[in-house]
Amino acid sequence: MKLFIAAALLFSPLALAAQEHEPGGTPEMRAQMAAKPPVPSSHALALVNGTQTKTLTVADLAKLPQVTVHVHNAHRNTDEDYTGPLVSDVLALVGLAPTHENESTILRSYVVATATDHYYVVYSAAEMEPGFSNSKVIVAISKAGGANTEGGDIQLINTDGAKPARWIHGLITLTTISVK
Repeated sequence: MKLFIAAALLFSPLALAAQEHEPGGTPEMRAQMAAKPPVPSSHALALVNGTQTKTLTVADLAKLPQVTVHVHNAHRNTDEDYTGPLVSDVLALVGLAPTHENESTILRSYVVATATDHYYVVYSAAEMEPGFSNSKVIVAISKAGGANTEGGDIQLINTDGAKPARWIHGLITLTTISVK
């Protein structure tokens, strides 16, 4: 059943529509993206892992170990620096700690990241875990060089990928689902 839900999420009309809005689409698509209003601000992050839930503020996130990533934003054709905790450290707060005992759970889990504008992306939990991946996925709470104008105080940024299609501006929820 959970596998069916995962497939439904990946191939839902919302997910397919989000893919149509990738940069480099038709001129009409690019014009539509340019006219799109900014993502509503996020000021707290809800974590859900089975029956465990927790809400974190920016101040809570700032207390976790911080990582700075240098990424290329293909939407703006600029290099940017973001700082925040690793997603793996954040998910550890709701029971998905990167331990030897949790290794099999991490390998069979995925994370749905949702934004204030209802845009969402799916990651495998392993690709967010430094023990399994060379990329870094962070919950960004600051951006070097000025205020974050793309969705408030909390974003999901990753260092893997040719374009920022799986970044989340206005991040409000990280939901972990384990396939049994």
